[in-house]
Amino acid sequence: MTSRVNVGIVGLGYWGNNLARTFSKARAARLAHLCDLDPGQRAKLSDAHPGTRVSADYEALLADDDVDAVVVATPPSRHHAMALAALRAGKHVWVEKPLALTAAEGRELVQVARA
Repeated sequence: MTSRVNVGIVGLGYWGNNLARTFSKARAARLAHLCDLDPGQRAKLSDAHPGTRVSADYEALLADDDVDAVVVATPPSRHHAMALAALRAGKHVWVEKPLALTAAEGRELVQVARA
């Protein structure tokens, strides 16, 4: 029996929409939670992925015990803080490029992930 990774995606714009579609088709993944500040994006993705929790609250996504991994598809200026918060919440993290805006931020994420 193959276990599936329950995925939460933050940032439902162009890349977040593509990633949601891709993860929804992956046998080893299940879309568990979608998050974006834009109500239009939330409505669009909610319609496209019925049964998936949708919210504007990133803290709720991080606190969701049904989420194993967080996909960060927000503007790059938010990648470091959001990925760091997800790692500290005990989630696996996948970040749309760039990982961070500075090498120091990138190293910090790698160190926290290793820990």
